[in-house]
Amino acid sequence: MRIIDVLRIAVGNLMRNKLRTFLTVSGVVVGISTIVFLVTLGFGLQNLVIRKTTNLEALKVITLNSKNKEESKNLNSTLVQKLQDIPNVDVVTPSYYFSASIDGYEGLAPAIYAIESGHFEVYDLKTKNGKQFTNETAKEIIVNKKLVDDLKEDQNQIIGKSFKFKITGISQDDSTKTMDVELKVVDVLNDESPGKIGYSPFKVFADTNSNYYNIKVKVKNQELLPEVKKIIESMGFSTSVIKNQLGAINLAFAIINGLLGAFGMVALFVAAIGIFNTMTISLLERTHEIGIMKAIGGRDKDCSRIFTAEAATIGLMGGAFGMTCGWGIGRLLEVIINFLASKAGPADQVPGHLFYTPPIFTIGVVVFAFLVSTFAGIWPARRASKLNPLEALRYE
Repeated sequence: MRIIDVLRIAVGNLMRNKLRTFLTVSGVVVGISTIVFLVTLGFGLQNLVIRKTTNLEALKVITLNSKNKEESKNLNSTLVQKLQDIPNVDVVTPSYYFSASIDGYEGLAPAIYAIESGHFEVYDLKTKNGKQFTNETAKEIIVNKKLVDDLKEDQNQIIGKSFKFKITGISQDDSTKTMDVELKVVDVLNDESPGKIGYSPFKVFADTNSNYYNIKVKVKNQELLPEVKKIIESMGFSTSVIKNQLGAINLAFAIINGLLGAFGMVALFVAAIGIFNTMTISLLERTHEIGIMKAIGGRDKDCSRIFTAEAATIGLMGGAFGMTCGWGIGRLLEVIINFLASKAGPADQVPGHLFYTPPIFTIGVVVFAFLVSTFAGIWPARRASKLNPLEALRYE
């Protein structure tokens, strides 16, 4: 019997019992849509976390850190020039770190980072109004939301105000050096870090003669990062890259997606039992029909193929409809959440895409449903192929 004939008979048998077929397919749809909804939510949250914590430019950045005071002394202008000469390096930018106090705000001790103007993307800094420093020597500061809150100021009203800071740093001869400077707030960072942080132009603090806190190296292309990182480490410096953090995030979400998928598998397992039950009942109802088929020349494998094709068809339909339903429910929920978020807060707080469906996952889910259903129909199919035609003809 040709494959096309097997499929035609299988589809015809399913259509003869429309209600039973509908209920069995519905079971697969529920299982698959549950898996799709939960797993695509996991993928979406993973992308959201990565999108909120970093940008594409930050993925090209290598940070040189110092483990102790001796190593910190090697982070200097001479090293900056050496790093700039490494092939495929685009930007090399150092930074200072200072502890500070603010006149009139006893007990408030923010951390001040001095960075070179024009390199905000290297530090993955995003400001509320998109502003940066006026110039490299401007006595300005960009503060984070936590510092604004501790100053008991409004994020909009604080812009333009000046505060007197007492900056304390460690100079290259290990002596403590202080500096009094008045800094004007020019913008607020879009971040939720728990610490009190401010960023000022690098050259404002050049007279402190302090050691560099760290040096950031941006490569020209993300694919070149491992090569440049290896060269820097061969010079005896410890490095870190955001890619390592992304690896930890991806690992955590891989575990979460696995757990979410396991919950969906419970529903699919129940659906597989339903398919097994449907095919077994169908076998009992069509025992006489199978006997006739065999009596007129039907082979054992033809009977087996028909039952297997019926189970596979149920899985294919359930997988396709389940994929569509899971995707549709996710998109509907996403629209509702984004609408409510836009009404409740500013536009930058709208989460955006909460669900993400990788193309390979779409294909994989449908194939998985097809395989599970086919497997559930194997035993009834084998049983049908083993029926004795004489006994089947006598069966009522």
